[in-house]
Amino acid sequence: MSGFDWAYRSSVPGVGWTPRDESLLRTAFAVHCILTDHFDEVPGIPVPFAVPGQFPQNRVIATAPFTLYSFQAAGDGSYVHDNGFFFATGEYGLALTAGVGLARAIGNSQRRNAAQADATRMWRPLDQGRIFINIDGFHLLTAGDLVTWDWQSIDLGQMVQRGQFAMVGNSEQGRVSYVIESDLAELVFFLWAAHRQPQHPQLYQRVWLLPEWLNKYDAVRRPDDIDYWNQSVLGDRALPPGL
Repeated sequence: MSGFDWAYRSSVPGVGWTPRDESLLRTAFAVHCILTDHFDEVPGIPVPFAVPGQFPQNRVIATAPFTLYSFQAAGDGSYVHDNGFFFATGEYGLALTAGVGLARAIGNSQRRNAAQADATRMWRPLDQGRIFINIDGFHLLTAGDLVTWDWQSIDLGQMVQRGQFAMVGNSEQGRVSYVIESDLAELVFFLWAAHRQPQHPQLYQRVWLLPEWLNKYDAVRRPDDIDYWNQSVLGDRALPPGL
């Protein structure tokens, strides 16, 4: 492969190569190297935090922005009821008093409805920052914290749509359900499934090789680049031992 030449690919006319495309290329290359037992060829990325394990096996191989969604309620259904008294005098006092009362009733209704909506469990944005991925797990770096997930802490994982990896796992706060939205969600899925569920149906479908991305990649691929078109189906190829 001729390297991650962003400048070249993004300059090819009529293609519109994006950071998402570059992340999918890094994903495809990393997966290819792992499946062919050439993980040592995946370049590492310098990071400003400590990474468990032994270098270079533990090196971070990809990073991108992320948004984390949690399946939870935003509140408990309670709200503050405004029952304050207001009385206006003068020619328009009665109308003004009635108007304030109506506004207060509308405000109470809106707060009650908002509280009820907050009490409903649904996917809600929880945090955002950058995700850093290595062979053993991933690190979520936000404005206020660094959270590390290893594959053993995640019991269920699947791609729910392009760029969104859903997971159920065990955190320091207990059992959690998250969706990670990122250009590298497909790489997170592959590495998790390769470690925890090699028979995962989405793994055998190679969900990281998206048809529209393969078309764009073909338009910018140079002669010495890997041909991912011929790797769209995993088939019976076994994952390398030791993952």
